[in-house]
Amino acid sequence: MKQRREDNPETLVYIEQMLGELGKLAKKTDNPLLAYMIQMASEEAKDLIEGKRNH
Repeated sequence: MKQRREDNPETLVYIEQMLGELGKLAKKTDNPLLAYMIQMASEEAKDLIEGKRNH
């Protein structure tokens, strides 16, 4: 089944916000790799929102 790609900017904003919250939780668990990976995903979402990256 082919999935439809969503280009809704509000979806990316929501994802970025949720990643921010997850990042805070990950830092509290003293797991630096997990916190780093979440931070990188958050940065990617921000870049997509700002149009700095293509899909």
